[in-house]
Amino acid sequence: MLAVTVTFAAALIACSGEGEDRPGSVEVIGGEGSVSVSGAVEGYGEQLYFPASDQSLNLAIGADLQDMRSLMSAAARGDAVDWAAVTALYEGGKNQKRADGSVRSTASLAKDGPAGFAGAQAGLADGVIRAGLAGSGRGAGVSDNARRQLVDKGIQDLMYTLALERLSAAEKAFASGSTVTVTNIDEAWATLSGARDATTGSPNSGLLATGISREEDFGFQGRLSRPLESALLATAAAAERKDSAAFQRELANSRGYLNTIMYLSVLRYGPTLESDQRASDREFHLAEGWAYWKGLEPVVRPATGGGANAIEEAYTRPPEEEFPRSETDQIFSAMNHPTVLSTLNISAEFRVTAPKP
Repeated sequence: MLAVTVTFAAALIACSGEGEDRPGSVEVIGGEGSVSVSGAVEGYGEQLYFPASDQSLNLAIGADLQDMRSLMSAAARGDAVDWAAVTALYEGGKNQKRADGSVRSTASLAKDGPAGFAGAQAGLADGVIRAGLAGSGRGAGVSDNARRQLVDKGIQDLMYTLALERLSAAEKAFASGSTVTVTNIDEAWATLSGARDATTGSPNSGLLATGISREEDFGFQGRLSRPLESALLATAAAAERKDSAAFQRELANSRGYLNTIMYLSVLRYGPTLESDQRASDREFHLAEGWAYWKGLEPVVRPATGGGANAIEEAYTRPPEEEFPRSETDQIFSAMNHPTVLSTLNISAEFRVTAPKP
């Protein structure tokens, strides 16, 4: 067991991620199935995985997200967002500079990146992002504050998809004896990590940062984001040793931790919406919940079409209406369908089967 060295309060101050509605104090969301702990493990939030290959290009995906967040932060102040500037950054890029000096855009990762099932997921993520950018589809008629969440969470959906695709590439490379296996794992880590805070070293622009937020929300401090990095590190080490059993085990663990971040993100917003007193807050949280949901919809819908429809309907409710517990219950029920849990490899310790009473 690692010694507890960071208090929950300190972790909350250090790890509250920009881009999410983070309350001043955290109430654990989960009821049955959640575990509350008093602190965080040693090194909470600090970088654990150090890539063997140059990953400056993939780390810069998070830097582009940070710059988009800066542009969109006007909405949080009640000012209008320059959506043309945000769109230009998404489509043209800024920080993702290749060795030849050219710039890669985040939009190109959705359009020209993975193929097959992962490509379809990337396309869905791009659709969420563009709904926010253009104020169309799910983004039509909502505030800039809600639109910015579609863009932010849509990019996180894309990070999730790209990381899973890189892990699949690593699995194929390992099976063929390719030397690029560890590089593929490095790429997955960099996509998830993104830019880190220059002072604390904590992740602040990728799914590792979101993982820390979910740890706080559900009382899993120190048990999700850092273990994900650890599992990726163990996967790379097993690849170096050519240890097939360890490689497959740690690869499955890596995917499970990553899927858990998304699973908890879909669950989070039901209880949050129940407590919202203003339509503007509900509109904001409905957009967040829906955007995360779209990242997992391709997995959930084949397992439970009715449950998937219930989640979609819950997160597209009119914000003027109060959000009842019955809607939250349907979200939790669908996300805890046995086939969904099995497909996502959600460990029993992270299964939150009901919201807090």
